[in-house]
Amino acid sequence: MTALDLSEALVAEEIVRVRAEGWSGVLALTQGQVAKGVYFVDGGIAFAASTVEEDRLGAGLFRAGKITERQFRAAMRESEASGHPLGHTLVDLGYVTAEDLAAAVALQVERIVLSVLRWTTGALRREPMERPLPADLTLDLNTHRLLLLGTRQFPDAQRLWRSLGPPDRRLRRVSPWPFDYEELLPAPAERAVLALCTRSVSLADLLALPLPRPEIVRAVAALLAGGLVDDAPARVAPTPLAPAPPVASTTTLAYPPAATDPQLTPVPPPPQTPEDAERAARGLLEKGFRQRAIEVLQDAVDRHPEARGPRRLLAMTLAREGGFQPAVENLFSSLLEKETHDVELRYALASYYRRSGMAARAILQLRLVLSADSGHAGAWRDLGELEAGETRRGR
Repeated sequence: MTALDLSEALVAEEIVRVRAEGWSGVLALTQGQVAKGVYFVDGGIAFAASTVEEDRLGAGLFRAGKITERQFRAAMRESEASGHPLGHTLVDLGYVTAEDLAAAVALQVERIVLSVLRWTTGALRREPMERPLPADLTLDLNTHRLLLLGTRQFPDAQRLWRSLGPPDRRLRRVSPWPFDYEELLPAPAERAVLALCTRSVSLADLLALPLPRPEIVRAVAALLAGGLVDDAPARVAPTPLAPAPPVASTTTLAYPPAATDPQLTPVPPPPQTPEDAERAARGLLEKGFRQRAIEVLQDAVDRHPEARGPRRLLAMTLAREGGFQPAVENLFSSLLEKETHDVELRYALASYYRRSGMAARAILQLRLVLSADSGHAGAWRDLGELEAGETRRGR
């Protein structure tokens, strides 16, 4: 999908569309160097993540007075040293309870969602995913409620006015409401709009209410986004078609031919140039000769220590193996010092940390990936799983 320009499009309108489509994936939003992602499962908001430090879990707990600055810093140091998620560390240290942590994660997500609903500039891109988060890590959030709260806070009433459509558009109340609206302390303009919408009423009549025009516009837009009013007559959802019966697959699984034992094959002379070594290693990897490829690359690195290609491929190959090794981390670090914008290399390092059980380090690298490439679907998926798992690991 082409990125939407948020100086022209509203985040709330895109979320309404996503909800109507029952879409799953991540809405990746950027504004300057800031990247934020809102995760959807079957059209509902399930989680959110951000590269902004103030949006992180520890900062939220500190702002809420649940932990002191000293506890925050101590937990951060311990989390970095152990590689465990910050939430896990805060519970282990006895600074918060598992219940406090779960509540903080929900508030953190709401804060991120409400912040992007206020954006008037930036870009938005859809990143579809069949399973953006495991089912046990999704949060139980009411998307309608968040849409209403976010639209209330949108700063440009003129843009909301333009989004409402023609004056003869007719609206009426929805029944039942999709959430407990009264708990949100309705504004006077919202109450006035709802009172008129007990029957079909035109937008022109609503805008003629004896209240300031921006307040009426904001009230109508918020109630529409929140699902409390809709077009009249109310739309009737079409009966979903029964899914087509699965078609039996006729594809025959293609098993690769048995690879020749690399120990029994004559060992060719080592490649003479870094480029030859990289090509030879890629060929070996394609044939499944992983250890032989590592040997070829290691030999090339020893012969040509300044050549980037073999060192990069060696790091990417070693990162797929289990178990943390400082030498592998050092190899990645030396490469990224010279090429800080190598997104795929940084993502490979994040994946390596994750497989090694070092969640805190993985999260840091994933945030850096998304700061450079806000449309990196793999990084959004991994970050969501790691951050959404804070409460599960913290129990």
